[in-house]
Amino acid sequence: MSRQYWAELIAWATADGTAVASSTTETIIFPNVTIPAGYMADGRTLRIIVFGKYSEPGSSTVTKIFKVRWGGVAGTVICTTGTITDLISAANWLFHFEVLVTTRTNGASGTLMGNGIAHVFGGTAPTLASTTGLSGIAAMTAGGQITPAVATVDLTADTPLSVTVTLGQNSASATATGLQYYIESLN
Repeated sequence: MSRQYWAELIAWATADGTAVASSTTETIIFPNVTIPAGYMADGRTLRIIVFGKYSEPGSSTVTKIFKVRWGGVAGTVICTTGTITDLISAANWLFHFEVLVTTRTNGASGTLMGNGIAHVFGGTAPTLASTTGLSGIAAMTAGGQITPAVATVDLTADTPLSVTVTLGQNSASATATGLQYYIESLN
């Protein structure tokens, strides 16, 4: 049976997020968004869209991991990429990921299912039927790179939702910066 719902943009960025550099510590790339207690009712789905840029030194390959967490940078992982290994000598190249987070059950031991896809783009335009310039594509799930799973969280308290990156090299030349950020409630 049909229900009447509307989509609502509940958070967005009007400026670049935190520039992460010289660190291998998981770091929030946009300010946390507080999700109110009880907001994530059964079936509620959030779409999280992030665009950013990254740079890497010319001397070695660098890795990165993107995550969405419930409860801040030390909170429960809703979804994560595996370790993405990038090319060397990147300068302000694009990354993008999109995640859907759906409430399976609510309450103090609520469950959220989060799945998405991350793209890390190379520095050349892609050539069809070739590997030249293709983006790296990584799955994002709660159970690691390829294992979908639910995350058990408390949905009865106001809780920060965090978008993070972990860089694999402590270098001023290894950077990641969020550029655009949207959280949309789909129902």
